[in-house]
Amino acid sequence: MEFPHNLGRRVGVLGGTFDPVHNGHLAVAEVVRQELALSGILFVPAFSPPHKPTCAISAFQHRAAMLDIAVADRPGYFVSRMEAKREGPSYSIDTLRTLAHGFGKDVHLFFIIGMDAFAEVFTWKEQGKLLDHASFVVVGRPDHCKQSCSQTVADNFPGYVFVEALGSWQGQPGQGSICPIAMPPVKISSTEIREAVRQGRPISNHVPVAVADYIQAHGLYRGNMP
Repeated sequence: MEFPHNLGRRVGVLGGTFDPVHNGHLAVAEVVRQELALSGILFVPAFSPPHKPTCAISAFQHRAAMLDIAVADRPGYFVSRMEAKREGPSYSIDTLRTLAHGFGKDVHLFFIIGMDAFAEVFTWKEQGKLLDHASFVVVGRPDHCKQSCSQTVADNFPGYVFVEALGSWQGQPGQGSICPIAMPPVKISSTEIREAVRQGRPISNHVPVAVADYIQAHGLYRGNMP
């Protein structure tokens, strides 16, 4: 794959189905970038999400194209198509290994996930090795982000200690940190957007205008797909 080394040395990685990408995804990326002074954000659409094995999703090329459109006017944002070449499900550990190897040791990766996903990390493939390749950035509600993270960290990442001065959990040298980032919940979901399109309701308040135009031009979400 192509590794965009112009993203700098502190790169956020935001994966997902992005069916479609919406303003909530972009808001999370920007908050994390500002909070952690990241030099760039890499969006990685999954080809075959392991958590949605029975759910019909749009073709990869459409989801990637909508991401291209959404980040076109955002310097430092880049869309990777690396998952399109993967055989089988897109597991986070495989993605992070590939990215860490491709970018090299000079680049610090920050894997961005929501609180709900982090709480289920014990179900992930090789979860104990995830922090060998990247730091975690866990985005949650302002009222209980750190508190909710604490138990998950204790249950899944023994030896990690919260360092107040850094605002994150730290493990052994060479391991990534776990950084809680609090932000108000974004009340937008891809499921609701698809349903709105199916019902003929406008979505321009939930996705970039150019993405809404793409959805209309290609007739996406007008069938029975969830």
